[in-house]
Amino acid sequence: MTTTDNSPIVSLTFAPTGTALAVVSTSGGYEFQRKIASLGIYPNEKLEIVERHSQGALVINVKGSRLAIGHGMSRKIKVKVVQ
Repeated sequence: MTTTDNSPIVSLTFAPTGTALAVVSTSGGYEFQRKIASLGIYPNEKLEIVERHSQGALVINVKGSRLAIGHGMSRKIKVKVVQ
C-alpha cells in the first residue's frame, strides 16, 4: 500500500469509513501518546474505520484488531488515504 500524493491529511474523525488509511501524525501529551502506542496506533501504521457511532465514537481495525476510540482521541490522529 502506498499513500496517494494528492490525498489530504485529515483528522481520523473526518476520514472515510471502509477505506485503508495510514497514520501521518498524532498530537497530544505524553499520556495520550503512550495510550495510543499501546493500542498499536503510531505514524505509518495502517488502519481502517469500521463503524461510526453517535457522539463521534469510532470502531477501527488496527492490525486485525477492532478498537473503539472516542471523539477526543480520534481528532488527535491525522491520517491519509492509502491504496
